[in-house]
Amino acid sequence: MYNDGENWWLKVGEELVGYWPGKLFNSLGDGATIVQWGGEIVNLETGGKHTTTDMGSGHFADEGFKKASYFRNLMTIDETNTLIEPQGVYPTTGHDNCYNIKAGDAGSSWGVNFFYGGPGQNERCP
Repeated sequence: MYNDGENWWLKVGEELVGYWPGKLFNSLGDGATIVQWGGEIVNLETGGKHTTTDMGSGHFADEGFKKASYFRNLMTIDETNTLIEPQGVYPTTGHDNCYNIKAGDAGSSWGVNFFYGGPGQNERCP
């Protein structure tokens, strides 16, 4: 992402794919102090049970490539407008039995990467 002085733009490769109006980020200033990647669901716990909503592909992170959802080659842009690999990336989740996350192999051609997802309600997640 980068700021053109008015809006925050998302760039994938060399292609601009969208933007957020700068007025949405009145406290962001010229940059961010934290970046997050991941998935999110709404769990209303209808009938006292966890939602059956899938996160990502609906497969757990440890099912890996061709099953679980993933982010790869994660990069941020520093104050000199240079792409850099993010430092201090750590996976967290709130409901490991419903959805989980797993860091990918360090040093792979996928750069900084992780797998994530899950089916929601299942035998381990009532």
